[in-house]
Amino acid sequence: MNMRMRKTMVFSLICMIMLAFSACAPDRTGQLNGNEDNNGGGNGGIAVQEQGSGEDEKPDKLIIWSNDDAKHVTAVEQLAGEFTAKTGLPVEVVPVSGSEQVQKLALAAPAGNGPDLFYQPQDRLGDIVVQGLADPVELSEQERAQYSEAALNAVQYEGQIYGFPISIETYAVYYNKALIDQVPAALEDVAELSAALTDPTKDQYSFLMVPDFYYVIPFITNYGGYIFGEKDGKYDPADLGLNNEGSVQGMTAFADFIKRTGIPVTMTSDVMDTLFLEGKAGMVINGLWAMKTYSDKLGDQLGTASIPTVNGKSAPSFVGVKSWFISAYSEHPSWAKQLALFLTKSDSSEVYYENTGEIPARPDAQQNIGDPLYSGFVQQIESGIAMPNIPEMSAVWNMDSAVDFIVQGEDPPSVLDEVTEQIAAQIKATGQ
Repeated sequence: MNMRMRKTMVFSLICMIMLAFSACAPDRTGQLNGNEDNNGGGNGGIAVQEQGSGEDEKPDKLIIWSNDDAKHVTAVEQLAGEFTAKTGLPVEVVPVSGSEQVQKLALAAPAGNGPDLFYQPQDRLGDIVVQGLADPVELSEQERAQYSEAALNAVQYEGQIYGFPISIETYAVYYNKALIDQVPAALEDVAELSAALTDPTKDQYSFLMVPDFYYVIPFITNYGGYIFGEKDGKYDPADLGLNNEGSVQGMTAFADFIKRTGIPVTMTSDVMDTLFLEGKAGMVINGLWAMKTYSDKLGDQLGTASIPTVNGKSAPSFVGVKSWFISAYSEHPSWAKQLALFLTKSDSSEVYYENTGEIPARPDAQQNIGDPLYSGFVQQIESGIAMPNIPEMSAVWNMDSAVDFIVQGEDPPSVLDEVTEQIAAQIKATGQ
């Protein structure tokens, strides 16, 4: 499921029930401590404790709730088997739909029927924490260094780390080498290609993107706008920067960009894909999820690149991070941590990539990807920003309507003021 589809599901029907579950979480004092000698990183092994007291005693088995995607299950089962061979500790892998895991965990875990580790994208983290379903973990410097900065930021909530990143995804530029020799350095320069390649009467375009907030974020941030303010490592949902001067300038620039490049204001993903596959679009912005379809059709003519600069700065894109989380109800959190580190170490990450095609959250594993089509995405991740993972983010997707109105010619300041007011009211009404 791509990020555009997923965002419509995130936080749906949960805001009113999450507080009911939060009081049920077990009282576990402190965090899971990091250990330089127990980090599971690199290509080496994993140190384990055969003896101990309390939660450190070796359990009969560990239980993982994996995603139910067949490729994901195959990778996790292989790695779980390797962990068992190394430690002697059996691991039961239970496929559970990622979109249903949080709800099922809230019901099953308090009754003792939940997993030790479960799998979720980071944009569900706020919900997970509020319901008390996962405990924060303390990672050593060596353990932190395993993951990219963007991935590690994505699994933090109010200054604490909760997850062990598996993979990271974002969007970048795909281009047709038969039409485009080189992607321009600045996105604003794309308009210069329009005269030669764009002819709307023939459905031909030099560049296409879907005018949604998800993709427009570079124009907002690079002009000084922001979603939520931050203080002491925490998002402040009362501080909305979606209608400040920078956001107004950025959305004004975006509307001008759409007009100069001739991108239809009603462009959709399906139409964009069709035009690109038919050779009627030179470049498009899309996610990793489109790679197989594009590659199967265009073959060696397909190339990728990071998004050109916007307003003279590297263009940030939202990154999505899939991670392992230790259940707050696990009776063996120290062992669960060892398993999570094992599943995300370098050679394990390569196994996961080989099975799923998803980009590892570890820079060292990213560099070992041989497929050149991934290069544009790996480069783009360096400029990626984590999508806010607090529950209040659900209201922010109202910005899609603001983008629609602005590209159709409505006044940016007025539109942004109105939509930001709606977002603030929704946040207040849901008690978030």
